[in-house]
Order: sequence, then C-alpha cells, then structure tokens
Amino acid sequence: MAALELPIALEPLSLGALWHLSEGLRFVRDNVQPELLAQDVAATPGVSVQWSSFLSREGLVRQALSLATALELASIRGGARSPSAFRAHWEALGFVAHVARDGTPADDYLDALFLTSRLSFVSSSAPLANVNLASRASRVSDFLSVAAPGRSDVVFDLGSGSGKLALTVAASSETTVQGVELVESAVDEANGSAIALGLQNVAFQRADVRDVDLSAGTVFYLYFPFRGEVASSVAATLGALARQKDITVYASGPVRDYGEFFVREVEQGALRLVQRRGEFEEVMVLRSERG
Repeated sequence: MAALELPIALEPLSLGALWHLSEGLRFVRDNVQPELLAQDVAATPGVSVQWSSFLSREGLVRQALSLATALELASIRGGARSPSAFRAHWEALGFVAHVARDGTPADDYLDALFLTSRLSFVSSSAPLANVNLASRASRVSDFLSVAAPGRSDVVFDLGSGSGKLALTVAASSETTVQGVELVESAVDEANGSAIALGLQNVAFQRADVRDVDLSAGTVFYLYFPFRGEVASSVAATLGALARQKDITVYASGPVRDYGEFFVREVEQGALRLVQRRGEFEEVMVLRSERG
C-alpha cells in the first residue's frame, strides 16, 4: 500500500491523475480478501489502523474525483471547449504508457469523463463477439487523423462497447456518430455518458450488427469485435455498400478469422486497401474501389 499513499494535497491533481489514482486504490481494495484481512488484523493489530487509513484515503480520492468530473462535464456541456479544442486538450495529455502499462494520461482523462473502468468489465455471452470496452486514446487519435470525419459524415462504431471511441469522436468533431453494441448495460452506460456530456451528435443502440441498417454510414470503425461468420457478414455488408457509395473502413485485428474477410472484399473489387497501420500493421484502412 505504500506506493498508493495519498498526496498531501489533492487539489493540484488533474482529472486524469485523480482517475488513475482512484483506479489504483480500487484495484487494491477489490483484491483484498476479507477472510485473509481478518487473519492479518488478528495477527498484527497495526494492520487494522493501516487498512482504515487506506479506506479513508480512497474515500477522499473518490470525492475529489467526483467533484473534478462534475466540473469538467459542466464545462463541456456549457460549450467551454469547441470540438477541435476538446480534441487538442486530450491529445496534448500524451499517449506514453504508465509504468504499469495501465493506460496513458490521455486515456485517464477520457476514462474519467466516460466513467470507463479499465480494471474490470462484463464479458459478453455472444459466442462470436468480444466486448470492446476501451479503445486506447492513441488509436482514437489515429482514427480521427486517418478518417477525418466531417459534418456531412456518419460514423458507425460497430461493437462500440463502453462507447469510448464513439463518444470521443463525437466530442472531438462535428460528425454524426452511431454506436452499435450487443451488451445492453454497455449501451445504457454509453448513452448516459452522452447525456452527461450534452452530446447531440452521438447515440448508441443495442443490436446485432447483422440486423442494423448501415446504409447511412460513410465511415466505419471496427476493433476486432467480431470473428467468424459475424465478421464475414459485416465485411460482406460493407463490401456491398462500397459498391454503391464512397466509404472508409478502419478495421483493426488479426487477419485470421477477421481481417481475411475484408481482404476477400478487396480481392473481389469492392474495397481498396489504402494502407496498414499500427505497430504490427494490425489496422487496415480501406476505401471504396469505385471507378
């Protein structure tokens, strides 16, 4: 616990720093087993004082975080930051990972705003889907730079999970964003975050992506939320749409059982592979091969 001692003053800490500290404290608390704690207290009385002090510190951090979050949300709702200023703010915080590699300053800030837990999550029961709870801020930044969605675009985040990418894109641009997610609790939380931020250009729906009308979309983001037959169906749908209109697809994930279906659409002349991005070239940027 010594590494998680509370700083003398919480006021100078930024929203992201408070979030990072709070998550670390919560992680410690969640991993303490009551029966083992009772044994430690019985064996060493001083442990009781130390644990009470820890819980008190955690409570103070939660209070400070709650206040800082409320102030930041009110500022954004009040229009204190334009979309471009909002994007510049979180990107300027940086994407250098913490020592424990549990996020970055930019992620801390965004996760605090969206109440995105990084250390625990609800797993999906869908056999051919993986819940995408938190795309890293660096990936969101790259997506914005590559896709450059504008006011006339409609961005679909397929498998939107907690809504982190969709919410960040909506707050950082004037584009319309639609999130599609199978887990109902994630959809409810994401819509709640959109309301708290006062965002009018983003909405989330609970649905199987195979049942959603994607024809209005011009930009599509996928972070390996699907595999197998679901990935094949999504790729085929986007391939068919690409034959009708100009679209951009930003697909991140392994080739096998996922990317191979987008490669199929390239080979069949529906999509054009513009480039591969990412440390391991795991991102495919594709656009319509019309004309």
